[in-house]
Amino acid sequence: MTAVLAWSQLRRRPAGFAGLAAALLLAVATVTALGALLGAERGVSAAERGQMRGPGLGLIVGAFGEITVLVAFFVALNTLGFALRHQYRDLALLRTLAATPRQIRQLLRRQAGLTVVLVAAPGALLGAAAARALLVALQHRAMAAPHARIHSVLPAAGVATAATLLVAVAAASLTARQVTAPAPAAALADSSGPDRRPGAVRLLAALAALTGGALLVRLAATRPPAEVDKAAQATLLAALVLLVAVALAGPLLTTLVTAPLGRVLRTVLPVTGWQADANLRGYARRLASAVVPIALLTGLSATMATTTGTALRATAGPPGGATSATDSWLRQAELGLLGGFGAIATVTTLVTLTGERRREFALLRLLGATRTDVLRVVALEAALTAALGLLLGGAVTAATTGAFSLAATGSPVPTVPVGTCARIAAAAVLLTVPTALAAATVAMRRPPTAAAG
Repeated sequence: MTAVLAWSQLRRRPAGFAGLAAALLLAVATVTALGALLGAERGVSAAERGQMRGPGLGLIVGAFGEITVLVAFFVALNTLGFALRHQYRDLALLRTLAATPRQIRQLLRRQAGLTVVLVAAPGALLGAAAARALLVALQHRAMAAPHARIHSVLPAAGVATAATLLVAVAAASLTARQVTAPAPAAALADSSGPDRRPGAVRLLAALAALTGGALLVRLAATRPPAEVDKAAQATLLAALVLLVAVALAGPLLTTLVTAPLGRVLRTVLPVTGWQADANLRGYARRLASAVVPIALLTGLSATMATTTGTALRATAGPPGGATSATDSWLRQAELGLLGGFGAIATVTTLVTLTGERRREFALLRLLGATRTDVLRVVALEAALTAALGLLLGGAVTAATTGAFSLAATGSPVPTVPVGTCARIAAAAVLLTVPTALAAATVAMRRPPTAAAG
């Protein structure tokens, strides 16, 4: 019975599951590509492998696989939350009709599983193409044996589908708490889902991640100058752990940081700035879902760029280790992978949150605001969202790269590539503002009298 209900919800609300499908498609494709690469050197002699530069295919696949699974879980959790919002009232109604929390969890798990099944074949095809392209790039940089080749991708695709299914089901089980935790009548009274403060368990997990990140920062700062590579590894790992802490404490941090930025906006633009600030304060906790991916992307990319720049300043002679072209290329590839997941999470969040404000936009227009006035406020809100993400990501970058600079140069002031950081900030703004404006334009297609009702 739950399988039939899961399929009917997917057919009724395809737009609500589009973000989840895109994230799971990317996860299947990435794991398929990595699995196919893992067996690419089968039959290659040990002597030929020994002539290769870099860490080797095994370590590359392992590092990329860990990042993929971790980021895919967070993105799946984020996109599943918005898929739940599209059907929250239906699920609450099922609870009032005697559906148990276990049945609701089973329904959401089957929705996630069906989505994985739908994207498995295209994800495998995309992963096979990506594996071949990546192998050529690695061979061009002497990081893979010249005689390595991609064999059958079917085993890798099977493993990728199974791994993605586990990630999606686990995320669905956690997401289900939003509708199973409240009483049935209370859940039905809220048509879009609760907007509660972070729970004690989430805050404790954030504190644990913050403690772990602080220990890694200390480890990076205390490495001797001869161990620059180890300091760089500890720095990047510290940035990732601290960003996990930001993700867990995102609703609380967003609420705290919105206030000072909102005051600046009110001062610069008294009318539209006041309205944008008031809207963001009201949606601060939900807005964290859009702020966190931006912080993740900007924090990691800026940390990578600043770490490389600082290592180049500290290293005498030919670049090696943390400053080699091979290492830099691998970091760029990791960043591209994270960028894909982060873009999906950010776009899905902004589209959903903006689309849910159809009635609000209609009421503003009935009160005399023009479409241009509404779009101007939305643009300011999106710009402030990007600024929040940049601020949180920049704080992580400052803490981690300062520790690395202390280990590599003896000074806590790192070498910041201003041009690269400016491009990172511009990319964050270009990702958020046009997306929010496009979603608001679509939301205002109907006449305000019809949308307000």
